[in-house]
Amino acid sequence: MIYLTGDIHGGMDITKLSNRQFPEGKALTRSDYVIICGDFGLPFALTDTAPESEFLTDKYKRSDRKNYLYWIRWLSQRPYTVLWLDGNHDNHPFWQGQPVEEWNGGLVNVHPLAENVLHLKRGEYYTIDGHTFWVMGGAASHDREYRMEGLDWWPEELPSGEEMAHGLDTLARHGNRADYILTHTLPQSLLAPVSGKTYTPDPTCAYLDQVYATASFQYWYCGHLHMDVNHPGYRVRVLYDDVVPLGADAAEAGG
Repeated sequence: MIYLTGDIHGGMDITKLSNRQFPEGKALTRSDYVIICGDFGLPFALTDTAPESEFLTDKYKRSDRKNYLYWIRWLSQRPYTVLWLDGNHDNHPFWQGQPVEEWNGGLVNVHPLAENVLHLKRGEYYTIDGHTFWVMGGAASHDREYRMEGLDWWPEELPSGEEMAHGLDTLARHGNRADYILTHTLPQSLLAPVSGKTYTPDPTCAYLDQVYATASFQYWYCGHLHMDVNHPGYRVRVLYDDVVPLGADAAEAGG
């Protein structure tokens, strides 16, 4: 079984992953998957992983590291496997420094404190439970002015040119086809019609316009917008609080 949801922001929005949120509850196993569409946030701020002697500001203190350790331990005790792609509120340098492994056809980082938590990397392609997925994390932060570079914001939140090219090459090698597309944000052309709001142009979204125009897929899932919207006409689902089983979209649309 595969479920999908939106941003958890470390411990802030993580309780939607408790066993009681799933019909199968504790009957889920490591062969079942919950996919988080960005803003995983464990770790996030520099102080989550820095030694206590290196706390740099009053904004983030010792409690951040304790919360990080508590919630990653909590995730490690879930019966299922957690898969996540990075958003803008993730510690990108931390994950760039982690070992890379091959898993289900693509590259991943395994969380150093939770072997059932896997980071799906940008531009990779996976076969999971018989379904194929193309992944591209990243997006621009709209709250950057309130953050400090290197502490709780990193320019690597935006996919690099190399990562974007790698993603297109990966899709091309698979005939520009995937059952599902997983991203953190939406294509630029869909932001307003799907969300009903106006957003500042984001180079990640502009890139995803190209993917949306050329790729063949059944459904597209993302987070980032902090809303729950299913738009069958565009084959797009934005997730935040909802935790949905893969394939529920077609059923809701009458398919």
